[in-house]
Amino acid sequence: MLNNFLAILTDTISIALETNGRGYLGFIVELPGAFIRGKTQEEALAKLSREITSYMKWLGIRQQLNYRPIIVQTHHCSLMVEDADSEILLDADRKSMSEKEFNFFCDTVQYSGETFLKIYTNAELRDWVDETRIRKTFYGDNPKTINEIFNHVKGCQYYYLSRTQVPFKKIEEDYMKIREFCLKRLSHLYRKHNNSLTFAVDNEQWTLKKILRRFIWHDRIHAKAMLRILERQKQLEMIDKYEDPFYFMSTQTQNHASIS
Repeated sequence: MLNNFLAILTDTISIALETNGRGYLGFIVELPGAFIRGKTQEEALAKLSREITSYMKWLGIRQQLNYRPIIVQTHHCSLMVEDADSEILLDADRKSMSEKEFNFFCDTVQYSGETFLKIYTNAELRDWVDETRIRKTFYGDNPKTINEIFNHVKGCQYYYLSRTQVPFKKIEEDYMKIREFCLKRLSHLYRKHNNSLTFAVDNEQWTLKKILRRFIWHDRIHAKAMLRILERQKQLEMIDKYEDPFYFMSTQTQNHASIS
């Protein structure tokens, strides 16, 4: 399913940019959850090829194209974009979704959760404090351990579901059971309304498609953070190795290159 849906990807890639003037966050429209970041637009766009390559490898798709970015949307905001705060609603996320596309998004959300969980499960020193991560962010203290990052992502699953404004009870505690619960609720909304509803919550607009996209994005951005901690542990010779199932670094440069 995942491979088949992206088989028609061309060499032109659509980018939706969000900026506050101090940082740039770009969402790759064709690849839900894929993103690029930088202090400048040029710095962000320079990371496009690496992000696409890791995404495709993660899904088991081989691509040998030189990708040409097209900026299709630019959103200016006052949020802390440099800290990955975001409010943009992609124009593409306002459109209706075919059943094939909806199933692709849901399957990718599920697979993304499984991949994120794999990094956490395989990590040994989950409570080791990375002092370089101690700082304040727009949502409070920056998570400084693998456990703190995991618990943040785990809890945010309910946050994304709450954007639909449909009441629910937090009955699940297991990470993947929460995700499956959220996907069932979102699937129910899709069956009734497709992607036609726009939810205004806390001065931000959401659609069903945006919620699904943000699930994957949130996994990826915090998986990169966990891998930075694991890399630091390796450099300090606290661990011998670690796994990178998202393929953020190539096998040639794994455990040596930076993740951004």
